[in-house]
Amino acid sequence: MTPSEILAVFRLTIPAMADVSDNEILSDIEIYGVYLNKRAFGVLYPKALSYFIAHMRTLNDMILARGADDPSFNTGSLTSEKEGDLERGYAALSASASNEGNALLMKTAYGQLYLQLRRMAIIPATIRSGINGCYR
Repeated sequence: MTPSEILAVFRLTIPAMADVSDNEILSDIEIYGVYLNKRAFGVLYPKALSYFIAHMRTLNDMILARGADDPSFNTGSLTSEKEGDLERGYAALSASASNEGNALLMKTAYGQLYLQLRRMAIIPATIRSGINGCYR
């Protein structure tokens, strides 16, 4: 699929980013396209890349608005919040790199939609146990 075709899918999938120029999105396709496996996503690749780009743009906007030192970018998901004297509690990130990446993706609606597509498209590896055993 060409970058122009992916751009068309992005425009249909992410109407909230209509103000972002085509050149910016085409640049994002080139930059972020290397993070996704085209073969693994198959026909869902253009939509998955669209959600991933929208997630990264939203995350970058959040970092610009809050500052990179905001603890919510270095911790897991929000677990509790108190309004009087503003108190927030965050889950600790696990030692697993995949869980840390998922925690960051869970911080935006676009990241959550990307994860949903990834679960639909990418089937976990099968693990063999013993000579005849095969478990998922």
